Amino acid sequence: MATHGRGKSIPTAVTLAALPKGGMRSIAIQRADTLLIGCLITVLIVAGMMPRTTRNAAAMDLKMVGNQLILSGPVVGDEFGKIEKILDDDRTIDTVILRNSPGGDAPTGYRIGELFRSRGLRTAVSGYCYSSCSRMFLGGATRHFTDDFPPEYTDVGFHGHYDGRGHLQREYVQAMGLKDWIIKYSDGKADPALVDRWINIPLGTGMIHFRHPELFKRDDVSTFMCQGNEAMARTALGCEPIHKSAIELGIATSLEIVKSTDQSEVRALLPERPKASGFAAIEDIGKVPLAADAGRQEYRRFLAAGLPRAIALSPTGAAWAWNSGVFDAVNLALTRCAQRSNQICKVYAIDNDVVWTADR
Repeated sequence: MATHGRGKSIPTAVTLAALPKGGMRSIAIQRADTLLIGCLITVLIVAGMMPRTTRNAAAMDLKMVGNQLILSGPVVGDEFGKIEKILDDDRTIDTVILRNSPGGDAPTGYRIGELFRSRGLRTAVSGYCYSSCSRMFLGGATRHFTDDFPPEYTDVGFHGHYDGRGHLQREYVQAMGLKDWIIKYSDGKADPALVDRWINIPLGTGMIHFRHPELFKRDDVSTFMCQGNEAMARTALGCEPIHKSAIELGIATSLEIVKSTDQSEVRALLPERPKASGFAAIEDIGKVPLAADAGRQEYRRFLAAGLPRAIALSPTGAAWAWNSGVFDAVNLALTRCAQRSNQICKVYAIDNDVVWTADR
């Protein structure tokens, strides 16, 4: 659910994946971040882009294209046997693409990561790969990034284990040996003190984000530690910069970009976007041409939303609308703003960039 203008809420056109809850075998994590993956799964199914695949919108999707196994969506706990069988049946698979997964069942993430390492497979992140998905990624004998999506949409995120309310379960973190596991599968390169910090982040919405050190940099930093309560935690803008890269910490092993075998189909889903105008910084709420405090409060909510996202304003600033978690966020925001104002609206910001100009 995204909030659009004047305090009213309307549902976004996404599929929210249900995560299993409770018990040692299922840790419910990542709330709003499921928006993007739900949308992507829905679009891919509708587009008929899933040859040789298991089509179940509530489970992780398994797709084989050439020498690649492409995994996307939540980890629900039944994936290990399916993936093991695929790898046994098709020995040509040497690369696993992990695409837009919020994570899910914790033990399954460990087991699949260990399976990938035992088979000597290469892993690569396409879009985002969080929580238990990140353990699958770290299991790769070599670990890479793709350029399927823009760099700001592409990252691996690690944190601890959480209960159904998103609260840290310290005893479970210790019982699973998460710290030692990460250090081992990072080939001994992960900084123990830093690992200790990220596996003890109190909120399940927080995590450490690793991006490609050359494709994404903010003040020469590509790693960000988010506690989950920052105004812009899910875009890294409001998070603590960590001056060690994914390569230095053994999260990734190479700067080489892996090409997904279905990249052309994925990129076809991405709309073109205007460049930043320089009108204002994205976080400068005082510069947003809104006519009421209610609109500025809504803009704060927009800043807390994940990518992709867009906000549109009416010419007078009396109406607004925003959308997030879907690649069609711009059109949805414009349409909703026009419905509310009976005027032609303009986009103020997309993702982390203000595209508004003063002459509008």
